[in-house]
Amino acid sequence: MSFDLTRRTAPGIASLFALSIALATPAMARGADATADDAASAGNSGDALESAASDSSILVSGTRASDAIAAKRDAIGVSEVMSRDELKVRAGATVVDVISHLPGLSGSSDMGLGQAATGEQEFVSIRGIDSSYNAYTMNGVRLPQADPNSRALSLKMLPPNGIQSVVVSKTPSVDMDGDAIGGIIDIRTPTAFDYDGPHIGINVQGHGAQLARRSGADWGGGGASAEFARRFGNGAWGIYATAFYDEKNTAGQTVEATGYAPDLASEASDTNYRDISGLTATGVRYDYYVSNIKRFGGNASLDYRGATQTFSLQGSYARYKMTGEETQHSILNGQKSLYSNGTTYSPVGIMPGGYFQLRDQTEQMITVKAKGTTDLGKLHLAYEGSFGRSTTARPNYIEGSLYGTVNTTGYATGIDLSNPANTKVSYDSDATRDYALNPDGVSLWKFQGSDSSSAANMYTGRFDATYDVKSGILDTLVAGFKVSATDRNQYQHQFFGDNGDNFVIVDSNGVKRPFDNPAGPVSSALPGRNLSSILGNYAGTFRVYDRSTFENGVLPYIYTDQYALDADGNVVGNPGAYTVNDYNRYTVKGQEDIYAAYAAANFKIGDLTAAAGLRYEYTHFSSSQWSVDGDTGAFQKSGNNYGELLPSLILSYRPNAELVLRGAARRSFTRPAFGLLASPVVISRNDITGDISGISAGNPDLKASTANNYDLSAEWYGAHDTVLSVAGYYKTINDFIYSASSTGALPSASNATSNNGGVTTSIPENGKDADLYGIELNARHYLRDLPGFLSGFGVGGTLTLQRSSADSGRTDHYGRKTWLPRAPETIYNLDLFYDAHGVHANLAYQYQGLQLLGLTSNNLDTYLQPSKTLDLSVGYTFGNVSISGSVQNLTNNVLFYKTLGKSKQYLGTQDGGGNGSYVATGRFFNLSASLNF
Repeated sequence: MSFDLTRRTAPGIASLFALSIALATPAMARGADATADDAASAGNSGDALESAASDSSILVSGTRASDAIAAKRDAIGVSEVMSRDELKVRAGATVVDVISHLPGLSGSSDMGLGQAATGEQEFVSIRGIDSSYNAYTMNGVRLPQADPNSRALSLKMLPPNGIQSVVVSKTPSVDMDGDAIGGIIDIRTPTAFDYDGPHIGINVQGHGAQLARRSGADWGGGGASAEFARRFGNGAWGIYATAFYDEKNTAGQTVEATGYAPDLASEASDTNYRDISGLTATGVRYDYYVSNIKRFGGNASLDYRGATQTFSLQGSYARYKMTGEETQHSILNGQKSLYSNGTTYSPVGIMPGGYFQLRDQTEQMITVKAKGTTDLGKLHLAYEGSFGRSTTARPNYIEGSLYGTVNTTGYATGIDLSNPANTKVSYDSDATRDYALNPDGVSLWKFQGSDSSSAANMYTGRFDATYDVKSGILDTLVAGFKVSATDRNQYQHQFFGDNGDNFVIVDSNGVKRPFDNPAGPVSSALPGRNLSSILGNYAGTFRVYDRSTFENGVLPYIYTDQYALDADGNVVGNPGAYTVNDYNRYTVKGQEDIYAAYAAANFKIGDLTAAAGLRYEYTHFSSSQWSVDGDTGAFQKSGNNYGELLPSLILSYRPNAELVLRGAARRSFTRPAFGLLASPVVISRNDITGDISGISAGNPDLKASTANNYDLSAEWYGAHDTVLSVAGYYKTINDFIYSASSTGALPSASNATSNNGGVTTSIPENGKDADLYGIELNARHYLRDLPGFLSGFGVGGTLTLQRSSADSGRTDHYGRKTWLPRAPETIYNLDLFYDAHGVHANLAYQYQGLQLLGLTSNNLDTYLQPSKTLDLSVGYTFGNVSISGSVQNLTNNVLFYKTLGKSKQYLGTQDGGGNGSYVATGRFFNLSASLNF
């Protein structure tokens, strides 16, 4: 593979970077002496792995952009830093929205639980590596991850306020966690020592969602935050505290295909869609989402800083609560026949459908850390203990389905979804069209539901020691150890029997009717309201249902036996007896203990600094999961342990105060998702003999994915906060497990299926190898040499070009290699900003290229089409008061557009539990005012 810079987007991007360099170079030359003086006075902080006694990464004590640039420059490894001021001025509802503008980073959300329909991003990828390959910390404390389906951490609960800085380590050193193939994201909260004196800050804000307002939903919102900081005890002690509350309302409108059929009858049974003549959509779904989102929490810090002793006690709390509903109307074609002429796709029979689901979610994160440092001359000690708790829950996850009867003579002559913003459905007659779009053509048929939750409690202790040798080329010796224990608990209690099967509305005689003859009320009789259109092109009246119908139809009957009559008067399950299996089927408890130790030597050879180290991590996990065996079940135990040896060499060369050259070679790994290691066991038996016929389970013997990582970079720092940098990277990954961060579902890992004596066993297995290589360019410069008010302008841009290849090992892919998931080949950001005379403004454009999202069994994998967004923020500060406003998605682009295959020919279908492949959320507005004194 090679980089093709002749592609349509690349010349323009390269020209913009050339312009940035041209603007910046003269200022860099003029500012060389000043920069050298600044660096000399600041000292060289790239020593001793950033000193294990001072959080082992980058110290950011200020809030200006120059502080973040200095932190990036002085770090020994490749890193990115976003300061508090930049977090404040960028438009975004979550910290993901903001930090995804850093070089090599990208944000994402998915439709597994309808997150993309809120317009907010949830996950962060570093250099195209899926977010499950990152490690996440807060103030250096590892954040526990509750979702058993992924090692990724959802950051949607964290707003960008109340954060001092975000530090992204792309080449972590051996004193940091080793399970970080992508890198480590550290979210740092303020302390009293980040302020020159006593401080009180108050912020209020209001929100508005354009699409929600236009569609008649609740569209406003707002919030407030306050913070307090003060030093005491002759300035040696400091206390800081902040609290926040925020509420917003959003709406989303989506469309997707219900499925596809081959164009030729002779290819109807083909499973490899890459080789057939073509596909035609067999139906279309339109969905409308509304969400009320609340975030609240805070953090606090008590610190002591003496001459030889420091102590800190830090805590944080964040909670996310979403109350959401989804209403769907669908048109289902070919219900009688798909190939009525026997040769080509020629559907007969059409049926309208409907769907409703409650999408309530809660997430919570708690961290507490106590840390101390002691200086004993040349020996520096650091020690800490911490606790973290993460929970995620979907309470009363209720759904209902509506259907009409099949029109056995009518059909849709065409369903064109190639332009989702203007879908086209044509019919054989006006009567068929009226039938398909009639809101009273569907009636409520059945309900389902469940209550699920997962939690992780992490207890951690660590100790680090640094010894100042300062002899010859040997500068320092560093060593330490870390122990963590995490207990996990997850469940999903089905509300009805037969593994949560359908609870069907019976008729007046108690008869359970089939889906195409439902006994419930018609659509218009259900409480709700009407929309005239969805995405501007749904031709019928779109009925939006009220949640009360579905809550009242489910909650009084949960966890009970339910029976009905069939057409002959016989008693049948509806869905039947509620058993212990229905309650415990998805219950898993687990323990994961990690023991880590490291040692490193830091060398100085003139202007060259080298950190050579070795880390070892030993992992032991055990689990107890429910095993379903026919009509009975019991908990079954499993477990495993493994160790990883992780060498590292990080180099930095500083021939002068302006230029920094870096190189790094390190080994890292990522543990498999806990749900792949320990998932519920299902034993199938022959209905007649009772003999075991199949076993489906997790695989405790899955290997961790390991990677060799190589990095080179060059950075030039000039006057006026000028930065020019270029970085190259290469990663080779072994025992690759396909994972794309998608809420609500396990990653589509390869499954190993074997048959032993007539018993078929299916468990997840490791894939094969993967690799990723790319380059990053970054430029930022203030135009301070321009006259008057123009001197407040600045320009910036980042560009990432990369290529990836991965072999999932799936047998139905026949050895075919794909991209790495969530690894676009092109990412770039362009910024025009202003900061002078009390005015600050930022116009930010971001482009993320085509991404692989999911693997399919038909070899036509799912992709996310390129996304483009333009955000604007403007503010003014006068005295102690600041006012600002921002607009997200200024150009009203769609940020989630899923297709089958790389082209836009085939709109995506449902996967992972969420409906919607083309998701419109509109613009978001924010006004805020702050008072600081």
